[in-house]
Amino acid sequence: MATTQQKQQAVVDKEGTGAALNISLHPLVILNISDHYTRQKVLGPKNSNPRVIGALFGIQSGRNIEITNSYELVHNEVEGATVIDTEFLTTKQAQYKEVFPNGDLLGWYSTGSECKTTDLKIHQQFVPFNESPLYLLLDAVACSVARELPIYIYESELRIVDGEPTNLFSKVSNFKIEPEVAERIAVDHVAHTTTTGNAEGSQLPTQLAGMQNAIKMLNMRLKIIKNYLEATQKGELPKDHALLRQTRGIIDLIPAIDTPKFKEEFLNEYNDALLVTYLSSITKGANIMNDLVERYNVAYDKQNKRSRGLGF
Repeated sequence: MATTQQKQQAVVDKEGTGAALNISLHPLVILNISDHYTRQKVLGPKNSNPRVIGALFGIQSGRNIEITNSYELVHNEVEGATVIDTEFLTTKQAQYKEVFPNGDLLGWYSTGSECKTTDLKIHQQFVPFNESPLYLLLDAVACSVARELPIYIYESELRIVDGEPTNLFSKVSNFKIEPEVAERIAVDHVAHTTTTGNAEGSQLPTQLAGMQNAIKMLNMRLKIIKNYLEATQKGELPKDHALLRQTRGIIDLIPAIDTPKFKEEFLNEYNDALLVTYLSSITKGANIMNDLVERYNVAYDKQNKRSRGLGF
């Protein structure tokens, strides 16, 4: 019987490095995979280690790849083989392309401790969507004890094995976790959120509180300058040209946005906000009307029963 190491060598080409690829992996992808695995583990049998499968989405420019998002896939087990629902995959890809026109289907992800022969068969199902798909493997079991993220990215390469062309996985060694500002704040907030919902140790409340205090301070000092200028204009205070020049310099530092593009975007946001307000008002009115109709029907039924009881 072949050992685990021999099986690994039959699937992964250890001579391949994949160093020509520059891959940036966003934390959102890791969170999506972890959430997918956790939900399946909770819903499944106790002490189970489910395997989840999904698609990777992002931007590819030559050998520079940025994996920005992922989504779950529907798959079935047919005679011991995993078959991806290509119709569902095509629909999801079209939906993502509508929102992110520059995005592409980059490959797929799965959970497990090592690459298997069945992974190559699943990998081939993504070739019609991407001629060189990526495979991201997350070892969910090792996450609790590993010092580094147990994430491995592979690309497929054609090798000659025993005189026959064979597709093997080649491990990509050059990839990095590259979060955006919003992702960095969100990850920090999630990492410090306890099971009771308290965000102890999170930097998000501190950053928001500091921003709020800064805005309040700026608003207060602008009011002081405004009151001083109004008093000077009315003649209540003597003109101090040196102070007025300093005030003008401070005012020039404040960015003034008064362009047609800004006005257009502001009006669009304002109209969207009004639309949501109107929609909520209509919904509330419809609920009130629905309650009124139900009460009327109840009262009408009672009146009919009372009339029939009296013989009318």
